[in-house]
Amino acid sequence: MFKKELGIIGVGKIGSTLLRVLINSNILERDKIIIYDINEEVLLDRKKEFMVEVAESNKSVVEEAKFILIAVLPQVIDKVLEEISSILTEKQIIISIAAGISISHVSKYFDKKIGIFRIMTNTPALVKAAASAISFNEYIKQPEIDFVKNIFNEIGMVVELEEKHLDAVTGLSGSGPAYLFIIMEALADGGVKMGLPRDVALKLAAQTVLGSAKLVLETNKHPGELKDMVASPGGTTITAIHELESAKLRATLMSAVEAATLKSKSMNETI
Repeated sequence: MFKKELGIIGVGKIGSTLLRVLINSNILERDKIIIYDINEEVLLDRKKEFMVEVAESNKSVVEEAKFILIAVLPQVIDKVLEEISSILTEKQIIISIAAGISISHVSKYFDKKIGIFRIMTNTPALVKAAASAISFNEYIKQPEIDFVKNIFNEIGMVVELEEKHLDAVTGLSGSGPAYLFIIMEALADGGVKMGLPRDVALKLAAQTVLGSAKLVLETNKHPGELKDMVASPGGTTITAIHELESAKLRATLMSAVEAATLKSKSMNETI
């Protein structure tokens, strides 16, 4: 019935990353994908880079494809949904990666039984190290879940959650890379303060964060246990940890996650 398997509306950083992964991993053939972006220059660049068909409008994407991946900013998604609502059919699936936008918010634009995925991913998708969480409504079937998971597994880790948890995911892993970039920058600045060349300090800081994350994921040990392995009695690490605890680093990070979660919950009300 549909000429294309997947239509992508919005081919910015995340949209184009998913497009690149799909093509390079052979999940979908190029001729099974169609894309559109309101920025004509970006659209033509993606057409040249990936050699895929481009649509003339959001509606044109929906007319061609079964799965519709909406990869636009939360402030723009309502306009997109308004444009496509009249022509979307019950045989099509919406995949939204707009932060803070609930399934119920998307579904209010349709008077049909439309299958909808809500997905929160993050910028490490650019290097195939994303943390993605997916939820979906009652109209989604298992083959469709498998299809979507297959896509997002190619850019990192995927967890399936009830939608009520997606705002917390946004506050933790969606916004989390920014927290860690600040921490890495601060660690590097500390190294520079103590005499290290800046380029070396930054590499050491980044590799330390990467290695620490791998330890948690690959050993399945609690971060507290791994911390204790480093903090020997009377040593440098426990002395540094005392400084971190005095500065309330834990509480500050917890508050950051909480603030981002609450902002995500409010997005449906403010857009």
